[in-house]
Amino acid sequence: MNDLALKLSDGVLRKNTELEFKIKTNTELHRKGFGSINLLDSAGIPVPIASITLRQKSHEYKFGCNIFMLEQFPDDEHNQAYEKRFADIFNLAVAPFYWSDLEPEPGKERFEGNSAAIYRRPPPDIVCDFCKNNAIQIKGHPLAWYKFIPEWVPRDKRKIRNLWERRFAHIAERYATRIHDWDVYNEAQTYNPDILPEHSVELAFELAEKYFPGCKLNYNDDNMWFQFSRENTPPYLLVEKLLNKNLKVSGLGLQFHMFEWLLRDGTYQKFMDSERLYQILDQFSLLKLPINMSEVSIISRRDLGDGDRFQELVAEKLYRLWFSHPATDAIIWWNMVDGTGAGAPLGSETGENSLRAGLVNYDMTPKPAYKALQKLIKEEWWTHHAKIDYINGGDNSFHGFYGDYDVEITTDQGKFSNKLKLSKFSRNEFTITI
Repeated sequence: MNDLALKLSDGVLRKNTELEFKIKTNTELHRKGFGSINLLDSAGIPVPIASITLRQKSHEYKFGCNIFMLEQFPDDEHNQAYEKRFADIFNLAVAPFYWSDLEPEPGKERFEGNSAAIYRRPPPDIVCDFCKNNAIQIKGHPLAWYKFIPEWVPRDKRKIRNLWERRFAHIAERYATRIHDWDVYNEAQTYNPDILPEHSVELAFELAEKYFPGCKLNYNDDNMWFQFSRENTPPYLLVEKLLNKNLKVSGLGLQFHMFEWLLRDGTYQKFMDSERLYQILDQFSLLKLPINMSEVSIISRRDLGDGDRFQELVAEKLYRLWFSHPATDAIIWWNMVDGTGAGAPLGSETGENSLRAGLVNYDMTPKPAYKALQKLIKEEWWTHHAKIDYINGGDNSFHGFYGDYDVEITTDQGKFSNKLKLSKFSRNEFTITI
């Protein structure tokens, strides 16, 4: 890496023994837990002795990415490779619900798979089918934003308010039982034009609670969260106000984009400092809401000398930090493949694509950062094998990362299979009848 790369990454990669201890310790404390098993036979009688093996099948923590390029490439080979790379590492997909692209004509939503093609906007039905087939959860993004308002929408606050309600109702009717995680309002404090209804953030959460009961409802912030001033930090105040009005806000998204203008004016020092990032998460944790690092793009630009190495080192360090913090529940990369950014020709390195912030090259070969994250998620942060020498009445406990497990039980009566979910939010006492 050259001097520019070293300067940009110094605050993240600089050795900090105390923080590294905190990251290691909190990973053990908050991402792993103990479970205990009690075995009964088919007659309800305790099993005296058994051998139990547990193997993790999935994470409870969400490692995600936007899925805007699903079926968007011009050939089947690219599309199939995209699906494989996505499913090999991610268990959460962000589906696009941008208003102007979902409803380019009034009342004609692009829900179905045979809808007219729009680049980077696969219809939600396609996303739902892919995710169901690959055991991937979905987050819808976004329900309300000042951008992507269709041209046909009258620039009238009252009419927009009514159209918002219609939009929320139509989306909920089709997807509220299939998608349980939604970015309700996006980037309220960056720019909020006069055409939007009064108190538009409050209105959006009122509508979301009305039409998406039981769903996780997030506020998603772009770059105001790292303008850090403790309890006076702008999005902290906004979310606190919403909660004080008894509005259902059940999650907070914090974006982490390494855009050129943020690096050029020195702002990078506010979000490329590991100790400061942990301090910010500590502050936001006081809201008692799960935090998702909602849009992560870490660059591998050509002018960094070895941009791929920069991206690999920074991504791994930040993922360790975010994963370890008890307030977080998800990390979501933004644009898996280089050459697929917004507002630039497909496969090019112009415009947004010049950032080279994908985890995969355009030819679908994995970059070093992809391999590093895959090693973390599927190897280091994975319980490959836990064993219990089971004795009725004994300490029949196991320790592992939170997630779903396959269970194999061997007794003198034979072998039996079962499943269980070790969860951060449960007592994790399991009675299994074999």
